Amino acid sequence: MNQSLSDEGTQRGHEKMGSLFAVNPKRFAIAGGAGFLAVIALVAMLLLSGTAFAAFPLSGVGGFTISADKITGTGFKLYPAIGETEQRGAWGQAAVDLASANITNLVLTKNINTESALGAYGIKSIDVVVTGGNVSGQNLKLRVTGIQADSTSFAGLETQEHKTDNPLNVIDLSAPSLTLDKPSLNTHYMSAGSITIPNMKLKVIANMKDGSRVGDF
Repeated sequence: MNQSLSDEGTQRGHEKMGSLFAVNPKRFAIAGGAGFLAVIALVAMLLLSGTAFAAFPLSGVGGFTISADKITGTGFKLYPAIGETEQRGAWGQAAVDLASANITNLVLTKNINTESALGAYGIKSIDVVVTGGNVSGQNLKLRVTGIQADSTSFAGLETQEHKTDNPLNVIDLSAPSLTLDKPSLNTHYMSAGSITIPNMKLKVIANMKDGSRVGDF
């Protein structure tokens, strides 16, 4: 009898957890912070729906932005990490692994402040922009301090915490598949075992002090 009640309680807990993550929030956002506690907070915030969008790249942290119309992936894993950013030697991040990914209308953007080096020529900053069509990749690994999307959905999402003295191993998430609609990621590292980028363009755009942009096409 006790075992039956325990099993029923476990089943109800799984049903509640499943219903929580079955919701596609209107807006979905996470933002990272400093130190080990912020790493845990970063992962925890992934589980909550939000209404405020962050401005990427994050002030005081840096990053390059990956955006798309849609990202679908398999073999999703997310766990805390510490890594280098443009403005920080060590900063709390979320590590995201995907066994495979399809990215619809990729846009990768990095803004570089060039005022000290090129300000005399009227150039305030430079945008390095890579665009592509329907991108496909295998064994993608990313380190991010922010993810936002119009909606997100997981299939078979599992969240597991662990008893450990290492804060980076306290919690992890995994799912066989996920879909992000209109996503934007504040990214500090990306690697791929293999990747195909149809219709790729690379643009280096100068943002002038007078507000004009040079080099766009």
